[in-house]
Amino acid sequence: MAVFYNCSFGGLRLWISKISTDKSRTQVVHDPSTGDDHVVQDRGRVLLRAKVGLLFDYMRGDDLEPIDRLRAFSALVDDTARMFSHPIEGTFLARVGSFEYDIDENGVISAEGVEFTAVAPVQPVTPAGAGGIPSSGDGAVQAAADTLTAELADVGQTSTLPAAAAAASDDWTSSDSVNPRDVLAQTGSLTAQLAELAAGLENDLETWAAYKATILLSNAVVAAAVGVTSDTAQTLTVLVGTSIALRALVASIYPADESDLRYQQAMQLNDIPAPAWLEPGTQLTLPTPTAKARNA
Repeated sequence: MAVFYNCSFGGLRLWISKISTDKSRTQVVHDPSTGDDHVVQDRGRVLLRAKVGLLFDYMRGDDLEPIDRLRAFSALVDDTARMFSHPIEGTFLARVGSFEYDIDENGVISAEGVEFTAVAPVQPVTPAGAGGIPSSGDGAVQAAADTLTAELADVGQTSTLPAAAAAASDDWTSSDSVNPRDVLAQTGSLTAQLAELAAGLENDLETWAAYKATILLSNAVVAAAVGVTSDTAQTLTVLVGTSIALRALVASIYPADESDLRYQQAMQLNDIPAPAWLEPGTQLTLPTPTAKARNA
């Protein structure tokens, strides 16, 4: 039984029948004029190249006719670098080099030796920093609330806000249905009060830890509210390490067959009206990858 790998280039789903990937390093051997002591110099990695066989045929889950998918891919073969989702190596910015296709007597369209050359590595995307709240699942707000309570106690202060935030989150996640208007109203009230608390803590070095815990609790409340009012029950907070396009970031986290859906959700969750480059330090709320995606 033939096995085909699902990948994408420029957001277009492709089916790979075979793939050959060059991940070599350039090793230069300096021969001595005499003797046996050769010097081997590592000049670094060569450009990552993948030569693949593509099949343009009727496949389960396809939403394009084979000829239309071929035309769409042909339109992407130009000098523009686009995101290529490699089934093993991950996602990287690449250009297409060699590309020739054949149509056999049965009308099956295939392309052998299509070359994708990396022009940039995957941009780093990390969880939102040490001490951050990575998700809006059960216990995330409670953990942040407990941390703030402890930090306030260390500087001789108390507040009812941590308990109120934890109680609100518990109500949201334990209910079979929630009223988005009520959740957003509660979130606005809690985050406003937490901002006021933080303002009184930020200018004193001794209360810095409590200030940071206040901000983290506010972020956790927002993530929990997003989680229960959106169509993604769990969310993940990520911090962008270097400039990257939103679609490229999404492609580096989710499988190719989820990319378009997750891209739309990312824009909705973060109120991004139009695709744009994200600057370093940008913090985003994204849908938590499925178990299949995390294990990929």
